[in-house]
Amino acid sequence: MPQPSSHEQLAQRIQIAIQGANRRQCRQVHLKPEDGDDLDAWDSIVSEIDENANVDITRTPEGWLVSWVPSEA
Repeated sequence: MPQPSSHEQLAQRIQIAIQGANRRQCRQVHLKPEDGDDLDAWDSIVSEIDENANVDITRTPEGWLVSWVPSEA
């Protein structure tokens, strides 16, 4: 089985952080790169997240503050 790419690993880590924020109902998470992270992958994923109309992203010195309004089911 092939090893997931750094982009896939990062996407998985971000998804877990967002799911945790949803469980706590705060709908906000501060995403911070870790040592050794591919910063191009971060830029790509943050751009993908930012395409969602229900999401607000603010750049911070450490990373990105991501807030969202839940989509209506």
